[in-house]
Amino acid sequence: MVAIQPCALLLLVGPDWQLEAVSANASMLGDVKPVALVGQPLTDLIGSKAIHNLRNRMSWLSRDESEVQDFGVQWGDVLLDVRASRNENHYLIEAELAVEQRLPDGIGMVRSMTDRLNGGNPRELAEQAMRQLCSLTGFDRLSLFDRSGAVIASSGRHLPLVDGHASDGVLRNCADRDSESVPVLGGGPPHAMERAAFLAPSESERDRLAALGIAASMTLPIRIDGELVATLQGHHPSPRRCGAERRSVAHLFAERVAARMARNGCDF
Repeated sequence: MVAIQPCALLLLVGPDWQLEAVSANASMLGDVKPVALVGQPLTDLIGSKAIHNLRNRMSWLSRDESEVQDFGVQWGDVLLDVRASRNENHYLIEAELAVEQRLPDGIGMVRSMTDRLNGGNPRELAEQAMRQLCSLTGFDRLSLFDRSGAVIASSGRHLPLVDGHASDGVLRNCADRDSESVPVLGGGPPHAMERAAFLAPSESERDRLAALGIAASMTLPIRIDGELVATLQGHHPSPRRCGAERRSVAHLFAERVAARMARNGCDF
């Protein structure tokens, strides 16, 4: 059975905008029974205004690999950061509880961080970037790996690439290794839910993280012109979830760094 972490809820919407799958914690949005939502219109759960805004945002999706995000969205009495992607004729929606207020200028932060990079040596650029990203995200350790899993640069004690999903090029987050999993009710194509960022870790994944002293992790795929070239992974010894907008800033900055490294001769 598919399960997710309790800090986020998962919705799988079919082409008719009816809910085909919903996580059991959807009751955080109001007086609803999650099992009764399966087969019902999405508007019954989030309301007509929210679904109008969501559909407008989803119109930006250009292909199955793309995703859209919306930060600080009000669904009922809950403030959420929303991420949506498309898989053929289904939409995967993850809404995580917001952990901080909106950033005053996310794009400006990326520009400022990029301006502070010095020199042209790819490895030195990566090491500078890792230090900035540790400060931005609050993760104890951050490492940049090439596509073979070899470390390029690291801030803090280096650990191997521990996320078993890292090679699939999907953003993943483990906010708390020991949190109780939340089951996903309903059906829909299994592959449509494989790109969920907050899938609950399996028992073997929990054991592997525990053996390495990792309570939280963050995995960001790094692409250049759509091609997966590297993976950024963060580890933390206690439960931690970097806010969605801050995580997005980190992701954009890391991809800009990778592009600059490539221009300076790094072939990853």
